[in-house]
Amino acid sequence: MFCKKRIKIYAPISGEFIALGDVEDEVFSSGMMGQGFAIEPIKDRIVAPADAEVVSANQRMRHALGLRLKNGCELLIHVGIDTVSLQNQGFNVLVKEGEKVRQGDSLIEFDSQVIKKAGLKNTVMLIVTETKGLSLEIPSNLKEMTAGETLAMTLN
Repeated sequence: MFCKKRIKIYAPISGEFIALGDVEDEVFSSGMMGQGFAIEPIKDRIVAPADAEVVSANQRMRHALGLRLKNGCELLIHVGIDTVSLQNQGFNVLVKEGEKVRQGDSLIEFDSQVIKKAGLKNTVMLIVTETKGLSLEIPSNLKEMTAGETLAMTLN
């Protein structure tokens, strides 16, 4: 299952790049969940950042989704900070566990207005929760990102 091929991870949503250490949630900014990055979104649709299998798409936790890449590495896409408090209001998961997705396929839709009206941030985090011993490279020049198009990270 392990392969040494470089895996490219693309932006899961359009918006402004945020270094993970700058996220306003210590669980993510401390690296406790894993390494990665965040995006301040300008759209309300999450897309697959790479070809993967959906390993977690829980209808009771619609603000987050887990993916497993072909090399076994696992990704977490988490929409918003403290959005679990919304109890799924404003979130729609478009995929099911076990489903294979291709880079750019739609995964989650969310309503930014619902999040903002609750006084929460809609920052989207992409975290590599299982690296399989690979290193992550995030380009240093990232600013504006386009969903499914901007190369955001490579796993080597």
